[in-house]
Amino acid sequence: MDIERKLKALDRIYAVYDEFVRTRETACTLRCTTCCTTHVTVTTLEAIKIRAALLPGAWESLCGRLTDHAEARRFRPKVTTNALADICAEDGEPPPENAVAEHTSCPLLLDELCSIYALRPFNCRCFISCRPCAETGCADVEEFVLSVNTVFLQTIEHVDAEGCSGNLLDLLGVLAIEAKRRAYAEGSLHCTANGLIANRPMQVLMLPPEHRERIEPILSQLRAIRI
Repeated sequence: MDIERKLKALDRIYAVYDEFVRTRETACTLRCTTCCTTHVTVTTLEAIKIRAALLPGAWESLCGRLTDHAEARRFRPKVTTNALADICAEDGEPPPENAVAEHTSCPLLLDELCSIYALRPFNCRCFISCRPCAETGCADVEEFVLSVNTVFLQTIEHVDAEGCSGNLLDLLGVLAIEAKRRAYAEGSLHCTANGLIANRPMQVLMLPPEHRERIEPILSQLRAIRI
């Protein structure tokens, strides 16, 4: 597995999305942390990006916070976005997800700021709301933005099709172990045995027909990224 090539593709995908977000009006402000919980999901590639970019001291500090929050309740997905797209394309019924009502703050927050903000995964980048989430307890997101987010989630999973997905805290914990990082690099990390779910290549876009023409410029940018 050429991880460096995949990481470069991931950076370009993030850049396309960040440019899209700059065109939107959002209520998100500095130290607004309502959406910063233990329920964020990521791919192995995104977790590797975080692990590779942090200096030893910063990584050790992060691992310490993960240990302190080892028992924190968190959302653990049962299917990936591309798996869900495949199920929907076949008119199947996706398995019910385990809802986690408790909203525990993300242990990566320090003084109400994300300690890995520049490295934050896509699920954090796409938490954008038209009005403050604290007012209603949830984000107010346009339908078109939800469609765009889904396309990016599918694309990121596709880039990491040989890897896994799962809760951010779980994946950082798994990849803190050198043998697990080596297994991932070799394409042999066992997802289920590590409490994760296997990624899939993108077979079908989960995109409403009414948004296809409007999203085409973004799709063109994503197609141009060499994966």
